[in-house]
Amino acid sequence: MNTDELIAQMEKDETEDARLITPIDYGRLRGIAPQLIYYYIRAGHIKSQKCECGRKVMVKEEADGYLRSVGKLKPLSEGPAEHASEQEL
Repeated sequence: MNTDELIAQMEKDETEDARLITPIDYGRLRGIAPQLIYYYIRAGHIKSQKCECGRKVMVKEEADGYLRSVGKLKPLSEGPAEHASEQEL
């Protein structure tokens, strides 16, 4: 496999598995220490699985949901229209 084929395969894999992320990348993305993410995985609060390449990965949406429920991640923001009506009051 040459370099161009490798890059094409990596991009394809990334697109297919866009919902999966490593704990380290997730921690960096969300501004949370990766050690805390690994703790939640060990404690069974966040589910993880082994990727074909052997790395531990997790589903971003599931991790977001748990971290929002424990207050470690901000809740999803409301739409701009909802903010406008709150400010008028």
